[in-house]
Amino acid sequence: MNVTSVGAPRIPIQEATGGKGPSGSGFSDKLVDAIDQTSDKQIHADDKLAQLASGQDIDLHGTMIALEEADITLRTMATVRDKVVNAYQELMNMAI
Repeated sequence: MNVTSVGAPRIPIQEATGGKGPSGSGFSDKLVDAIDQTSDKQIHADDKLAQLASGQDIDLHGTMIALEEADITLRTMATVRDKVVNAYQELMNMAI
């Protein structure tokens, strides 16, 4: 029995937003890449966990590493989000 991804299908952010805007290496592009990488890590960890739960012969050590990597990247992205929101709020509260 083959186990496929248990999570939502991966949809790149640029594809979901229509890919508008200039192509370059600006902040938004870096942010989109980081979000896509975080999503990839989450999907990879979910797949490994599903394979382990289904009884397939899979490396427990590798599965735990994938789960921890996914957790670390998710927590990092949450921290980045908080910092961006705080910076935005500070800019909005500045007197002109």
